[in-house]
Amino acid sequence: MFNELAIIIEEHLAKGSNFAIAQVIDRIAPSSGKVGDKAIILENGELIGWIGGGCVRGIIIKEAIDVIKSKRYKRVRISPEGGTRETEHFKEYVMSCQSRGTVEVLIEPVVAQPELIIIGKSNIARKLAVVASAADFRVKVMAADCDTFMFPTANEIINEVNFESIKQLSNVYVIVATQGEDDELSAKKALETNSRYVGFVASAKKADDIKMYLSKNGISEERVAQLHSPVGLDINAKLASEVAISILAQIIDDFRSGNASEGFDKTVITKEETAPSSNSEADKFSEDYYINPVCGVPISKKNPKYIVDYKGEKVYFCCDGCKVSFDKNPEKYMLKE
Repeated sequence: MFNELAIIIEEHLAKGSNFAIAQVIDRIAPSSGKVGDKAIILENGELIGWIGGGCVRGIIIKEAIDVIKSKRYKRVRISPEGGTRETEHFKEYVMSCQSRGTVEVLIEPVVAQPELIIIGKSNIARKLAVVASAADFRVKVMAADCDTFMFPTANEIINEVNFESIKQLSNVYVIVATQGEDDELSAKKALETNSRYVGFVASAKKADDIKMYLSKNGISEERVAQLHSPVGLDINAKLASEVAISILAQIIDDFRSGNASEGFDKTVITKEETAPSSNSEADKFSEDYYINPVCGVPISKKNPKYIVDYKGEKVYFCCDGCKVSFDKNPEKYMLKE
């Protein structure tokens, strides 16, 4: 099983996906998860591997999704005694399964390095590509008449500002460093994507002018307000290389603060009404999982332990204990808000 997981991990790393690795680090029989058992949990809640069944599985999926978002590890202990202890890196749950065992699981995030899209071929753009590559970012450059001699460290070069070939813009930072060459159009195209971080290299005066242009040309006020310009931390930078470092430092600070995993809602980008997308990981999670009304953990609709029909609604359960509790007083759980 370990070899299979290793292959799956490599595949998701190659795709730039975020996920979590869960491993059983302690147990008291008769838990089904044994010390050393492992699983990976994807952002959509899919669990691959084994760390236990019933309520353990649902709890670990729930906590793993939080770990991926926060980028911080967590130990989860599930036992009959349960408890309310909770810290930044630890949480207790009650074992509602009738097996009455105890299991402790360590959940660690595996977060792909973000991608940096640089628009422009200015001196700052070239320096930014170099320092970002050195920081293990995947670097893509968009600019007319540019080549590998200008950007020797870039992973990909596109000879136009065109986002049509980019299917996934979560975990992607966009920096417009055109500096006088198609500034307005480049900034507009960048903001028309749902990348949650778009920066524009400019002075405060130039930034105000660009924002005014964007507002007059179809970009919503809310989206314009999300433009980072002037961009970069204030380190009194003078040289192009220093400006590049200040920009990358701000990006790293944003990324490590856990802000890069989701894109903006398309409905706030332009002034025209746009139908919200239903392809996000959160949407997929809500479609495939049901929140157990007894213990509050997500249950895969594909393989629940029990399904009960309550007043025309299907209710999914992870274990015997939750179903027994529900059967005794279903109104208590279904009236929860």
